[in-house]
Parts: sequence; structure tokens; C-alpha cells
Amino acid sequence: MQPFLKFETPPPEEEVDILVCGSGIAGLTCSIVLKELGFDPLIVTRGWGNTYYSQGGIACASLPQDSPYLHFLDTQRAGRGLCDEKNLWILVDEGVQRLYDLRRWGVIFDPDTTLEGGHSFPRVFKVKDYTGRAINEALLRRAKALGVKIVEGVLEELLVEEGRLWGAIVKDGESYRLVSVKVLVLSTGGASSMFLHTSNPQKVRGDSMGTALRIGAHMRNLEFIQFHPTVVKGTNLLISEAVRGEGAILVDERGERFVDELQPRDLVSRAIYKKLKEGHQVYIDLRPLIRKGIQLEERFPTILSELRKLGYDPYSEPIPVVPAAHYFIGGIYTDSYGRTTVENLYAVGECASTGVHGANRLASNSLLEGVVFGYRTAYAIANNLQHVKRRKFRLQNSREEKFDPPFNFTDLKKLMWESCGMERDEGSLKEGIRQLSLWLEGYHLWKSTPENRSLLDIGLLALATLKCALERRESRGVHYRRDFPQEREEFRKDTFYSLS
Repeated sequence: MQPFLKFETPPPEEEVDILVCGSGIAGLTCSIVLKELGFDPLIVTRGWGNTYYSQGGIACASLPQDSPYLHFLDTQRAGRGLCDEKNLWILVDEGVQRLYDLRRWGVIFDPDTTLEGGHSFPRVFKVKDYTGRAINEALLRRAKALGVKIVEGVLEELLVEEGRLWGAIVKDGESYRLVSVKVLVLSTGGASSMFLHTSNPQKVRGDSMGTALRIGAHMRNLEFIQFHPTVVKGTNLLISEAVRGEGAILVDERGERFVDELQPRDLVSRAIYKKLKEGHQVYIDLRPLIRKGIQLEERFPTILSELRKLGYDPYSEPIPVVPAAHYFIGGIYTDSYGRTTVENLYAVGECASTGVHGANRLASNSLLEGVVFGYRTAYAIANNLQHVKRRKFRLQNSREEKFDPPFNFTDLKKLMWESCGMERDEGSLKEGIRQLSLWLEGYHLWKSTPENRSLLDIGLLALATLKCALERRESRGVHYRRDFPQEREEFRKDTFYSLS
């Protein structure tokens, strides 16, 4: 596909060797390592994303009583037979060294680790209940100290020719810039915000994944979206897995427990969803922690503060919760060094699919994935950059534009929740595909605005997600089909998708 945005005359041009889009743990790790190796990456960011709001922690088998092999087995068990074993071993093994790098870059973890759902050992390193914020701020300080240039902006277009990326269009305020690049790294987060109920911040929309899909990148396992069990009803405030790990319980309106709170997220989420469908209310009760002597002000200060802002007092009442789309397990297909199927385009973090999570992400493995594969991607770029030739180009993209899209982002979120939410079936998926395909017809005549470009790319990714979910005629991990409620051996394989 040609670029969606219309330019009668090209925007101002600049040359950058390495453009990194996103400033979470994956993008900052990649940029810091590149700078330490003597390169000059430029980071373009919309601001704080999923890393910053991550509460729980980072899983790592670095204690003498633990082992990477046990961490491997726990992750593999949660992933329901779909984990890429090579990349998973890289994750758990190299993660031990990368945890030390985080400390070297200024992250100060609490002295005690904690246990989270699906783990057989308390291997989750944390900073109270704001681990992601602590990591993000420390890495940002390190990047600035090294002189990494960081600008606020939005990636609008990826420019390719004959399968090779050679540039990007970035929107900076109200103006556009055409950036000639040797390589570009996408570290822009996932796409769970395309569901009506989500824990993701509004800035993390998934449109950059759709942009990559539009220019020919292959996707993997888009049907696997993890729903977090405990998001405060009517909000996007997530109550961390660590709260249940410390002893909080899930109860209905009668105060009765109905699930083992430390099971993997997909099982806990579906148990809550089942209760809600039966007409019950579900609550998380933090008072068992208090009876154990845990001070919420000390252990979970952010959660306590946010709950009080919403008018809840966890010292005296349970908190109403619902499951919400939280983590996009699938994504842009990459190898173990972040390379995509588009030459000179790399992806790392939640927008990428390394295959380490399989069909269900184990709690607190996402931050680990970001730092491990961000580091490896930096070394791959450092090794390959000398062989990349900059391309001379002339951007021209004039097309007819007539009307606005027949739907908006809220319409899309509702469609995805109803058609491809926690429980799917052939009828709902086919109806979602039919409706969304109808909406996307004639997109080449949509008015050329950044809002419409973003909606197109999210819509393309949503359509791909629906089609992948329809293709997987079984239930596995976070993908649950009412019409195929069991795992089926013939589907113990990855789902690939591209527009080519």
C-alpha cells in the first residue's frame, strides 16, 4: 500500500541513522545500549506508555534457590504449548544479566521478591507497586545522561520500497517531518486499547502495529489478547497481580470465594467473567493483607491512593472488579534479534511477537521481554548498520479524498469487545469481520488526516485479529471459543497473517 497521508509537496527532510519509536522499557533499553556502543539513536515518543503504568514487577530467576529452568517451565506451562522454546530460553537465561543492567542504570528494587500467579517461586522483583514507573524513570535518566536525543512526536507513516524500509513520516506538533533512516525500531506497545474495556492508557493505541501490517510486515498470533482479571469496575485502574500474590481474595456479593486467585490470568479472568454473566458481582478483598500485617500505604501506595481518589476504602470494603483487555500477546513477527520481515524494520516489546509468551503470558514476564530483546536488538543493529545504504528518494503521494470514515474509535472498541472479547464463536467473529470489512471499504477515499490514518491502521489490525481468532478453531490459553471449548492438537501451531 502507498502512504495514506496525502502530500502535494514533501515535508522537510532530515537524516537519522537509527530511529526508535517509543520510550518504554524496550525502546529505552535498545537506545541506551546503542549509545553505549557508540551510536546515536533518535527516540520519538508520545509520552508515558504501558511500562510506566506497570505495577507488578519483573520476573527473573536470579536468586540462588531459583533457576532459569524453573522459570522456563512455569512460562511454558502458562503458554499452553505455544512458546517459542529457543526465544523462551533466551528470555529466562539472559534475563539474569539484564536485571543487573537495570540496577547498573539506576533501578533500585525492593529487598524482597514476591510471588505472582503461575509462578512456582517468588521471583518477581518490584519497587512497591510502581515498578514500571521506577524502571521507566531510571532508564529515561540514563538515556538523557548519555545524550540520547528524545523528541515528542507521532509516527504517521513507514516508507518502504521493494520490501525495504527507507524512511518515516513523523508528526511533531502540527508539522510533519520526513525522516530518512537506515533502520527503524518500533517499540510502541500493544493494541489492547482497541477493546471497550481496557487497562491501557489512551496514548497506547496499537496503530503503529497496523502501520507495519499495512507496509507488509508479517504478524503472528494476533488472536491471543490477555484480559487482566482485576480492573476496577468502570475505570482502567488495574489492581496488580501482586495484590493477590500477597493474599487478597476474590469474592462475590455474598463474600464467597469462587476461584484460586493464584492461577494463571486466563483462568482467573474467565472465572470472574462466568460469575458476571450469571448476574453476580465480583470484588477483590484486600483486608486479608491487612490482617497479615501488611501496610497498604507501604506496599501498595499507588493502588491505595488511586482507590481513595475513586471513593473506595480497601481497609473497610471490597472493591468491585471486572476483567479488561490488558496485554497484546501477538504482534509483529520477529526473530530473536528484533528483525521483522521488512528489511531495516525492527520491533521489540509488546508490539513484537517473539513467541515467548505462547498462548498466555505469565505474570511479570513482559518487562523482562522488553529489556532482554531490547538489548539483543541493539546489538543486531550495531552489527548490521555498516552494511545498510541510505536510499535517495522523492516522496509524492497525491490521491483523491472525499469523505470521513463511517465509524469512529469507540465504534471499533465496541465491535471488538462484542465480537472478539473474552469468549468468541464463529458467528460473532464472522459478524465482526463482515461489519469491519464494510467500514473499511473505500478507505483510499477517506480524507487525509492523522486521525483517519490512525483509525485505518487500528482497523486493519483489528480485522487481522478477528480473522486470526476465526482461524483458530479451538480454545487455548487466553483464546476461548465457545464453539470449540477444548484444545485441539492440530492447532498447536502459530497463526501467521499478512496483507500480501
